Amino acid sequence: MDNIVLTLLCIPSIGRKTVLSLIKDMEKLPLNELDLLEIFINSKLKNKRIYLPTLDEIKKAKEKSYNIILNSNKTNIKYIDILNEKFPNSLKQIDDKPVMLFYKGNYNCIEKTEKINIIGSRNASVDGLKMAYKLGYDFGKDKYCVVSGLAIGCDEQAHKGCLDGNGITLAVLPSGIDKIYPYRNNYLAENIIENNGCLISEYPIGKNVSKNQFIERDRIQSGISKCVLLCESSLNSGSMHTIDFAKSQGKIISCVDISADGNEKIKKDDRCVVIDNEKDIEELKDKINNLKRDKKDKINNIEKQLKFMI
Repeated sequence: MDNIVLTLLCIPSIGRKTVLSLIKDMEKLPLNELDLLEIFINSKLKNKRIYLPTLDEIKKAKEKSYNIILNSNKTNIKYIDILNEKFPNSLKQIDDKPVMLFYKGNYNCIEKTEKINIIGSRNASVDGLKMAYKLGYDFGKDKYCVVSGLAIGCDEQAHKGCLDGNGITLAVLPSGIDKIYPYRNNYLAENIIENNGCLISEYPIGKNVSKNQFIERDRIQSGISKCVLLCESSLNSGSMHTIDFAKSQGKIISCVDISADGNEKIKKDDRCVVIDNEKDIEELKDKINNLKRDKKDKINNIEKQLKFMI
């Protein structure tokens, strides 16, 4: 049975947590609708809160998922789920992990490049916008993948700066990839794809933006990145959600030394790398690179231990 994760999510009352629970209980992937219904029945015996769909609901969900994939492919939007070995490892490790992604563009940039999430307010000051562009440019020029949310303000400036630095940038969307938000940044989205970047979303085509999806998007922005860098933000800005996710996910956090309530709060955190000059930017790059080396050394040590045991 193809696209099992998407099929599950097309069933009424089934969300990410239920999908993960069902997958965990699967000894093998279901071959047909009856197999899937049996998995639901067995899971229901263990957890009475799990919704038990009818066979007809499962059949309709399978048809809906098939049509979503078919129509996505027509516009070069691809699908990958958590059962696929190429699903980003960085996202498998976070709390409330996404179970599927839709993407358009160069998927390889998701896992094969060092990523920094540059964020900030939609209503940033001129200085904040300039810093978002400069940081996007500097990190893009040095072959980091710049991650942001394609929003008006700091996000779009970070994407533009990265592109002007001949870098690769990745946009995480709060809507289906065919429903670019804001609409005015459609051209920027196309520019990202044309320059070897990528658009990703956990929402299927046809899904319009909603308030809660901005927050859900933020956990993916930070989860997929090594570091989250705040350009400028007030305390009630959505960017602060991303910072909170970054902290809980154990990411490197950084912020520009600029007069804004959000920045002032983050600067008080001992873990924060404060950006005030070029030296600070280089220090942040070193910290990101050291994280990569530490991870590589850890993998090498594990491999050595395994060889010794054999």
